[in-house]
Amino acid sequence: MSLSARATLLALFVMLATVTAGYLAREMILNPKLLAIEHHNDLQDISRFRESLNRYQQNLEDRVKRILSVAGFLEALGETVEWRPFLQELARIGGYEELDYFILSDDAGQNSVLRTAELADKYQAPPAAGAMNEILKHVLPRLEGHTGAAISGRFYSESDGPLVYAATRTTWSNNQLPTIYIAIRRLNRDLIKQLNQQLGLAASITSQGELNSALKRYKVPLDKRTPDNTLYTHVQGDAGNAIASLRFETGPRAFDDKIFSPTFLAAMSFAVVAWAVVLLLMRRSVIYPIRDLATQMRLIRQNSNYSQQLKVSLGGEFDQLVKECNELLTHVDGHTRQLETFSYKDALTGLGNRRLFQERLDYQWRLAKRNSLTISAVVFDLDYFKQYNDSYGHTEGDIVLREFAQVLEQNFTRDTDVIARTGGEEFIALLLDVQEQDAFNLADNALSQLRRRAIPHSASGDDSKVVTACAGVASILPTDQQSAETLIRQADAALYRAKNAGRDQAMRYHPAGIFSLQRNADQ
Repeated sequence: MSLSARATLLALFVMLATVTAGYLAREMILNPKLLAIEHHNDLQDISRFRESLNRYQQNLEDRVKRILSVAGFLEALGETVEWRPFLQELARIGGYEELDYFILSDDAGQNSVLRTAELADKYQAPPAAGAMNEILKHVLPRLEGHTGAAISGRFYSESDGPLVYAATRTTWSNNQLPTIYIAIRRLNRDLIKQLNQQLGLAASITSQGELNSALKRYKVPLDKRTPDNTLYTHVQGDAGNAIASLRFETGPRAFDDKIFSPTFLAAMSFAVVAWAVVLLLMRRSVIYPIRDLATQMRLIRQNSNYSQQLKVSLGGEFDQLVKECNELLTHVDGHTRQLETFSYKDALTGLGNRRLFQERLDYQWRLAKRNSLTISAVVFDLDYFKQYNDSYGHTEGDIVLREFAQVLEQNFTRDTDVIARTGGEEFIALLLDVQEQDAFNLADNALSQLRRRAIPHSASGDDSKVVTACAGVASILPTDQQSAETLIRQADAALYRAKNAGRDQAMRYHPAGIFSLQRNADQ
């Protein structure tokens, strides 16, 4: 990865880390505290609304109490004034204002009268036919034991919707008079509007379906603000059940809870511009000079001209780096010259190494192919050499390797002959323009000379107890269908057959897979 890319990634990482840290601090520390304060205030608004509704119920109780007081005063007059025929009208006068309707009934709820009040008359919305029976069925049991006192509450009428009521029960000396008085106010938009004006809130009646849909869509619980700054709650009835659903419009949040907010985008824009300037200055003052330095170093490497010196100057630490690189080039140049001398030689035997052999093989293969010349390879392997090292030690083993190298040099003497040590006890000779029989004879002579040296080998697998070797010979007239590796594989195959046939011998490879065997003449 380039330095420019690294610098860019570093800038992006710093920006990302800064943004992430700020975001986490906001989401995990600041916003939770602000959300808790906001939720507390929202719950206070809901609580204020419910308290206001409770006060309204209390006002209804006070109204029915006042009606009872007036009726009681009239009854105390006895026979002085005949007031009983006016009792219903009295109830109407006392309970007409700001009510939807009221009900007069006896204790059993049998002789009941429902009268519309101001709001029902105003909006021409009389109660449904079954509303009175529902109300009496709900209120009468609650009035048991409350004679002379007033009660209030809320419940849901299947016929007339959510209702707020106040009721009282009394006794008369004349049993023909109604003993139950119930004042009814619908819990609707008008009542909610009245309470909103008193509290400075923005609540409204909504359907249960809308409430459920909003809570599901925003994945928030009841009494908790949604992302569009609304609250949903229930109005509970006497039994604790939900009789109406409310929607509160709240003010916008006083804090930022969006990821891509204007503040965030402004900060990001400033950071991007700042880092762009930093990267531009870095490219001009650091990256471009380093790129120039890298270009010069690449040219030196490609041309293997380590005697060349770098010519880049910026001052300070950069010039010190250039100086150290130039000293390194001088050092490499000296070592390269030494390595070139030894890179093609086997340090132990003085023969060529695998690198030299591979280069010469490629060259001679192309030469033989171009001139239609036969090329031969002879692969040698010392017999039981591992056992020799185990018995006599590696120092003596090195002496044997040098002895065998001398044998090969005495047999393969042409300028074009290539002799190399390619492994521990493995040697190979490459012979250009030499027929297979001649190559075989040379290999056999080398094995014979090694045997005549009579180097002791007590761990040898044969009876001679001297150091011996085996060889594999292969010859090819190069064509387009063959490669230099084919020649080496064939010679290795012949060597493998020589080993399996008893060692101390040379074998030739034939294309048909038939191997020619010749035992060493000195056996």
